[in-house]
Amino acid sequence: MVFTLVLIFFTWFVWRLKIVDLSRTNLLAGWGIKVLFGILFMVIHTKLYGIGEITVDWEEYMDDSVTLNHVAYQSIGDYLKFLLGFNSEVDVDYYLAHTNHWSAGDLDLMNDSRNVLRLNSLIVFISQGNVYIHVLFFSFFSFLGLREIFNAFKNRIFYKKQLFWYALFLFPSLGFWTSSILKEPLMITGFALILNGLLGELTFKSRVWRFALGFGLMLSFKPYVLACLLLALPVYFLGKFVFQKRVLLAPVFMLGLVMLMFGISSSLRSNVTHRLTRMQFDFMNVGRGGVHANADSCYYYFRTDQYADLKFLDQGQLQVLKPVKAKKVTFGMSYPFEDITLKPTDGPWRIDFIGTECGSYIELTPINANFGQLIKNIPEALVNASFRPVIGDPGGRLKWVNILETFGLLILFLFGIWRNRKHRSSEERNVIVFLLVFSIILLVLIGWTTPVLGALVRYRLPAYLAIFLISVMGSKPFKFKT
Repeated sequence: MVFTLVLIFFTWFVWRLKIVDLSRTNLLAGWGIKVLFGILFMVIHTKLYGIGEITVDWEEYMDDSVTLNHVAYQSIGDYLKFLLGFNSEVDVDYYLAHTNHWSAGDLDLMNDSRNVLRLNSLIVFISQGNVYIHVLFFSFFSFLGLREIFNAFKNRIFYKKQLFWYALFLFPSLGFWTSSILKEPLMITGFALILNGLLGELTFKSRVWRFALGFGLMLSFKPYVLACLLLALPVYFLGKFVFQKRVLLAPVFMLGLVMLMFGISSSLRSNVTHRLTRMQFDFMNVGRGGVHANADSCYYYFRTDQYADLKFLDQGQLQVLKPVKAKKVTFGMSYPFEDITLKPTDGPWRIDFIGTECGSYIELTPINANFGQLIKNIPEALVNASFRPVIGDPGGRLKWVNILETFGLLILFLFGIWRNRKHRSSEERNVIVFLLVFSIILLVLIGWTTPVLGALVRYRLPAYLAIFLISVMGSKPFKFKT
C-alpha cells in the first residue's frame, strides 16, 4: 500500500514537471525506465548476487539503516547526533555495535557509506524497511539529476533531443547504478546540478543554488569525484577566458603548473603518494578478503590463508591460536604499515570487516609510497579503469554487459569526434576538453586504487557519462537514413 502511494506521488510529481522540448509522455517514459532499472537492480542483487562487489549486499545497508532508524525511538536526541555527525564512539558502541558499515571504524574505504545510511534511515520512517520504497526514492533523485543533464546539454547535441533524453535513461550502467540504494544516485545528481549550474542557460540565482546543492551532494557521496571535478574546473575557465581560440592550451598549461608544484614541493609529493598508497592497500586487502580486527588504536589485518590460525569468538571477536604475523594498520590515512607478531595472550579484538576474495579481483602494481612508481602506474591505471573488464577477466555473467557497453561507448565516441570535428564552436570544444580532462583524472585515480572490477565499473560511472556527453556534442545534425 505504501509503495503504491509513493509511486503515485512521484509519478504525479514527474507529470507536473515541465521541460521545454519534451512532452509529458517523454517524462513519464523516462520515469518508468528508472523504476524498471530499480526493479532490475533488486532482482540481480537478490537472485544473481556475487559479481565481485567490494561492498556487502544491499540487505546489510538496509539492516544498518533500520537499526539507525530505531535509535530515534530510543532517544531522538542521540538519533539527531548520528544524523548530524556529533555522535561519540560510546554512542556507536551502545546503539550500532552490530552494524556492518557504521561500526567499521575509521577504515577510510568505508566511511562515506554512513551518509547513505543516514538518508536511508530517514526513508525508513515511511518505508518501514520495504527496500522497494527506497529504490523509488533513489530512482527519483537520479531522475531529477538526469533532467539537469538534459537541460544543460540539449542545445549542444547533434542528435534529436528526444533521442538524447532516452539515451540518458537507457545508458546501461547509468540506468542500473543510479536506480540503486547506494551512493551513485545522489552523486550523479550532485554532478548533474554542478554541470547545469556551470553550462546551463540559467539566472544567477539558479546557478548559485545548483552549485551549493551539487557541491553538498558530491561532498557527502563520493567526495573524490568532486575533487576530480574541481581539478578540471581551472581547465574550463582558462579555455573560456584565456585560451578561447586555442582551448587545448588550457590543459597543457595546467599540466605544466601541476608538474611544477610537484617538482618544487617534496611534501606534496609525499602526502599524495602516501594517501594513494594507503587507499590502494586498503582496497587490495578488502578485495583479497581477510579480517580487519579493531585493536582500539589500530587495525590488525589477517589474510584469508591465516584463518586456520585464528579463533572466531562470539559477539564478533577473534583471537589468535598461535603466534601469527599480522599487518598493523593505523586508522585514517597514515603510512607506512608494520608487520607485527601477535600471540594467543593478546586480544581478543573486535572484527570490523571480514570477507573472502572478491570474484572480480585483479592484481595491481603496488605503489609502495614511491612517487616514481605512482607515475609509472598511470598507463596501467588508465587502461584498467577505461576498458576493463575484458574477455578473460574474472567476474560473473554481468561483466558481458560492461564489455558491450564499453565497446559501444568507444564506437560512439570515435564516431562523434570524427563527425563533428569541423562543426564545433570554440565554446563546445572547451566543454569537451573540460569533460575529457575530468574523465582522465577520475579514471587514473580509480585505476591506481581499485583492484575489483565489480567496483571499478561503478566508480567510473561519472567518467563514462562525461565521455558519452562528449560523444554527442556538436552542431552538425545527424539523421538516421531510411
